Amino acid sequence: MEYVVTWPNHAGLFVARKKGWYQEGGLDVDISWDGFDRGTPAQLAAKGEFQFASIRLGELLETRHSEHPFVAVATFNQNQLGGVITREENGIHRFRDLEGKTVSIPPVERLKQMVVEAVEKDGGDFSKVNVVDPGVFEPDIRAIEKGKYDALFNVLGWEAYQGSKPFSGVVQLSFDEVGVTPHHAYFLCVEESYLRSHEDQVRAFLAATSRGYDFARDNQAETVDILASTMCASEEDVLTASLAYMAPSWHAPSGRWGEMDAEIVRSYTKWMSENGFTTATLADVEGAYTNDYLPEK
Repeated sequence: MEYVVTWPNHAGLFVARKKGWYQEGGLDVDISWDGFDRGTPAQLAAKGEFQFASIRLGELLETRHSEHPFVAVATFNQNQLGGVITREENGIHRFRDLEGKTVSIPPVERLKQMVVEAVEKDGGDFSKVNVVDPGVFEPDIRAIEKGKYDALFNVLGWEAYQGSKPFSGVVQLSFDEVGVTPHHAYFLCVEESYLRSHEDQVRAFLAATSRGYDFARDNQAETVDILASTMCASEEDVLTASLAYMAPSWHAPSGRWGEMDAEIVRSYTKWMSENGFTTATLADVEGAYTNDYLPEK
């Protein structure tokens, strides 16, 4: 029922399946990921290949005017996970320290604008940052260890732990720290027509998933063991460090997993619209997400 990347941010899904909690709810869940060559998660879910998809807010809102509108029924994260990664030896400890440094930023104007605002808000001058386009590749901390870049834009808590040097020397700069574009990183979405015709299945899926995330947060050592069979290409210390970084982002202040904050959704939509990164407006937010199918805490 899923279309997600196999990484610790999705730990609750793998825990729920391993523990048999999906089966208890009458569900047979297949967690799948094979890249974007055949289409985005939303496009493949719209074809009926998947029932649930992990989608970012911009794409979610764009679907609202399509033949296959989607609805977010949960968020994986209460905050954003994108940020700037470097190592202590490069002398970068805050965004304004990027001045005079060589920084890899993907060729996406939205991402570049986030770095611009973070540097400027921290009292720096973005024009003094040497920006390098990595092309189709997504370099991680290993590119910094090799001296290719001084810092890079990528996913915090995951790409930062892929290197060979001690994790203690890793520096991760979150845009949330300087109040730039706060938003939920990923949304768990279903096609609206599916939601209306399978409400009980959606509730059962979310109940088991919520239980999985509660367990993963509170039992991280056992969760790493569960993840090992699926993520065997990663070393144990990488999974342990990543899980510890991701887990605090899963639950809302209320203590409930997956709960979406109306103000966060609206403010990020407004920012994207004002900067020309989406054709969606605040009006498109209405009906695009709901917390109604999440289990009560």
